[in-house]
Amino acid sequence: MAKSFPRKEPYLSALKETDQKRLTDLTYAADEAVFFRFGEIEGFANHHEERNEMKAACNDLLTIRTNKLGWPLLTSETLSS
Repeated sequence: MAKSFPRKEPYLSALKETDQKRLTDLTYAADEAVFFRFGEIEGFANHHEERNEMKAACNDLLTIRTNKLGWPLLTSETLSS
């Protein structure tokens, strides 16, 4: 993750956390940081690398929730039912 993604601390901490409760809290905090940052850079033509990094972080957070926290796997089939 490059330096262009500010407020990435919850995400980076979630990658290393082993405690289930703390990991859950960190994934929520990381989601919030990404959500607000996407809002801050909306409408700006630059920030391509940062947007890609945040999209990758969202994918990582979903993987963490599925593999480490036992959340159900989200697929197009589960979303449409």
